[in-house]
Order: sequence, then structure tokens, then C-alpha cells
Amino acid sequence: MKLVSICTAAGLTLLSLGAAWAEPQPVEPSALSREIGERGIAPVLERLHALPSPTADERFAIAGLEFLGAVETAWHWRETYGVRPLGPMIFGFSTDLPEGMEPQPMPPEALADLTEQTLAAMERSRAALAGIGPDEDFGLAISMRDLWFDINGDGKRAESEGAAELLDGVLWSGVTEFDQETGAPIASELPVIRFDRADAAWLSAYTHLVSGGAELLLAFDPTPSLQRVFAMRERIDKARLNVDPDGLLLPPMADGAIDPIAAAFDMLRRQPDAKRTRAARAHWQQTIAENRRFWTLVGQESDNAGEWIPNDRQVSATGIAFPLGTGAAWQAVLADGEALLKGERSVIFWRAPLGIDLGAWLENPAPLPVDGVIQGWALADYFTDAPPVSPESFDRFADMLTDTGPFLAMVMLN
Repeated sequence: MKLVSICTAAGLTLLSLGAAWAEPQPVEPSALSREIGERGIAPVLERLHALPSPTADERFAIAGLEFLGAVETAWHWRETYGVRPLGPMIFGFSTDLPEGMEPQPMPPEALADLTEQTLAAMERSRAALAGIGPDEDFGLAISMRDLWFDINGDGKRAESEGAAELLDGVLWSGVTEFDQETGAPIASELPVIRFDRADAAWLSAYTHLVSGGAELLLAFDPTPSLQRVFAMRERIDKARLNVDPDGLLLPPMADGAIDPIAAAFDMLRRQPDAKRTRAARAHWQQTIAENRRFWTLVGQESDNAGEWIPNDRQVSATGIAFPLGTGAAWQAVLADGEALLKGERSVIFWRAPLGIDLGAWLENPAPLPVDGVIQGWALADYFTDAPPVSPESFDRFADMLTDTGPFLAMVMLN
């Protein structure tokens, strides 16, 4: 009996492995996908919003295009003001963009305005998703060939504005030719993703993740800090007019690093808005809840067609390899994050075996001046006896995704 059990278990394992890495079933792009390719995000979204009774797949399309429209807005904003990548902490600021128009001077309030627009777009996305019944099933096939972002705002697709080009070498490769009339990429290996009700939970989780980051940024109100930095920058630029740059202690090219850092340091000295930090925590808790719902729903799927994030019996159409057990490993990472938000676990202080209660700070925040954070005095009220979060879950997740890259996987899994 023991031998039979071992053989049975081995056979099931092999079948599972075979199913997980089987060739996915081909999927044809939907008519809506082709419409996006021809018209762009904003016009299609406007048409869908005008529908009196959108279907489930149309509601998902509205939600997805609201999200992607926020990306497009952020990228157009960066193009307008010539803002370089600042990392993933601010929505839409981590991607390298093609060089385009001559940058305009940026008003100090522009960043807060953009962040408020992002929050509103995430709310509209969730509202559309809320209209999809819990038992409604749908499938919306979108080709990455059709998806593009009107970064320069001219309403026409340029070779540098497609998702295929912007993500070339990240999710896929081989985009070398373009249709001369449409600007669409010519590459047979670009995937077609079929989004379904599990992906609706994934998108909901992502909107909460973005909303949490937006609330945290607005909690520190970037406008006064940018006013201060921009005013000094104007004075510095005037003083440089008749000076040889080679005679300066720091070359003008350092401005692109110094000014954002100065603005960030000044923001952290401000008293954060507790209402916004609490809203950020609530959004991140919802991110975890919706992510769990996603893994429950995707675990029930038996098809293998156009998958975005697969279960252990599927394969992602993006070409990214998600090993068996990815979902369980990621859920363990999120459980650690949830414990941090609740104050059940702590962040280890870098100078001593003391725990920092992140949940307590989000509930009743205080300024975080960099010198005080490094030395420790700015965190004194948040030290806790709660055990520090262990790196074990993240290390296990990272070890599983070595080939893919754990950080790319984290961006996809949210």
C-alpha cells in the first residue's frame, strides 16, 4: 500500500507539472481590443461610459481602461513637464519614456493634482467592477499588440507609444517592425490575454494598492515643499546665467537628483494627515483581501487560454514562468504585510533589536525627518514589543522566482 501511495503521489505530481507547463490554448482578440488599437484608450472609454446597460465584460473593460487611462495621464503629465523616472513609489513614475515635446515649467500644485486624478480614476475603476455580479462569468480577450498610450496627447499612435514597445524586453521581446499606417507593432509573439472574473478581483486589488500609495503621498502634501524647491531653483538658475558651469562645485546636471531629494526630505518633515494615512492602510488591507479572492477564483479555473496570472494547472500567456506554488508563496508574503498593517508584527529598527509599529504610525502618524529616522528619535513613540516580521516568506518567494525575477513577479501579483 505504501508503494502504491508513493507511485500515485508521484504520478499526480508529474501530471500536475505537465498541466502547468502545457502549451496554452490560442485566443483571438476581441472586437473591443481591435477598437482600442484603432482609437486609443480615452475614446473607447468614453463610448463604454455612454452605454445604458453594459455587460459584464464591458464593465471590466471600463474598469481596466480607467486604470490604464490613469497610467496614460501620468505618462502624459511626465512628458509635459519632463519628469524622469523616480521609482515605483509614485504611480506611473518607474517607466522610462521616449523623448518627446519640449518640457513646460511645472506648477508646484501639479503633482498633488495628478495624484488626486489618480485616486478618482481608481474609484471609478472599482465602481465599474462593483457592477459585475459575484456569479457573473465573462471573458475579454485583449491583444498587447492593440494596447497603446497616447503619451504626447496628439491622438495618434506613434511607434514609441505601444505597450509592446514600452514593455519590450520585460514581458516579451522581438518588437522590431511597425505598420506604417497604424503604428502598431508587427510581432507574432505578442500575447493575447483573456481576462475573466478572477482577473476582476486582481484589478480591484491593484486599484487599492495604487490608492494607498496616492493617499500616503497626499498625506504629506507635496505642494508647499515643491513651492520652496522651485523658488530656490529659479533663484539658482538666474545666478548661473553668466557663470561658466565648469567653475561650479556641482554641475547643473545634478539638479535632476538634488531637487527631488530636497522636496522629499522637506515633505517628510511635515505633519502627515492622519485621515489619509488611515485611508492608505485601509486600501492596503483591501489589496490583501482582494488578492486572496483572486487566488481563490483563479484556483477554480480549469481552462488554459490566454491566462494573465495562472494557477498551478495553467501557464501565463505573457511567457513569464510562475512555478508551482506561486500563489501560496505570495499569500504568505501578503500575510506578513497584513500583520505589519495590524501591528501584530514589526519592522526591525536598523540600529538595535527594536521593533517599529507600522500600523501605529499609520493610525497616528508623526513627521519622519530623515535625520530623526536614521538616528531613531523620530520613531521613539512607535517602538513595540511585537515580534519583527521574518524574511522567511519573502526569501522563499524570491527563491521560487529566481528565473523570472521576484520584483517583476511582485509588480504583476500586487
